[in-house]
Amino acid sequence: MGSLREEMKTENNKQKQRKKSKTKRTLQGRMAGRSLPLKILLVAATTSILELATAQVNTFALTGYVVDSISVMPVHNVNVIVRGELKGTTTDSLGRFRIVLLRGTEHILVFSHIGYHKVTRRAYSQHPGEVEYRIMLVPRSIALGEVLVTAKKRFVLTEETTRRASFRIGGEEFERLGEPDMEKAMHYLLPDVVQPLKDRLQLDKNDFTLYVDGEWKESIFLDDLDPFTVRRILVWEGLGRGQDNRHDIFPIGLPLRRGKYVILVETR
Repeated sequence: MGSLREEMKTENNKQKQRKKSKTKRTLQGRMAGRSLPLKILLVAATTSILELATAQVNTFALTGYVVDSISVMPVHNVNVIVRGELKGTTTDSLGRFRIVLLRGTEHILVFSHIGYHKVTRRAYSQHPGEVEYRIMLVPRSIALGEVLVTAKKRFVLTEETTRRASFRIGGEEFERLGEPDMEKAMHYLLPDVVQPLKDRLQLDKNDFTLYVDGEWKESIFLDDLDPFTVRRILVWEGLGRGQDNRHDIFPIGLPLRRGKYVILVETR
């Protein structure tokens, strides 16, 4: 009998121990279930902070201002759109704008306004911080209910004006070079005048003023030209700017708008 009681007592103790273990596991499971949302919240918050920090490191701010090419007055309400991206802004009353872009990637910015010709500029930076651009929009004529005929201002290059050019390059130079890329060809033939596009986009002083057959164009459109259609290229070095931020180097209707060089490309 004594042996039987001992066995029953032992069995009861085992059952009690199993119940305690089961209860403990249940409580631990409930506590773990309650702490799981908190852990998820902490992980999500940490991830958001890291993503924000990474985004700040991997971006740069493009700032600048837009002015009228004739009056050099600020132009407000200019639409600034990043082509191919869901990003954009408008200029304020002072013509200023600011937009954050991913660095290390080339972006195409389009500046448009109903009263001006559209301008496209490339934006690129390897470094965080701010990059400032100056954009000049050319006014366009708008006629409502009537036909408005306009003509381009003509200019004549005299022999004296041609002789005063700092550089003169004939079309045969491009033929001999054989480079189909106009940017590369110009940088090779005029390394001190035509700096790489990325350098020109960073600072206006690195840029130059481009005219193609007498029509002013932003230097980013240099790449649109075919080197094998060039008749000749003339380059003048500007001496300074007037009060209106422009300076006619010679009386031929080619005002200096960018940098310190005016480049005239004549095509065949």
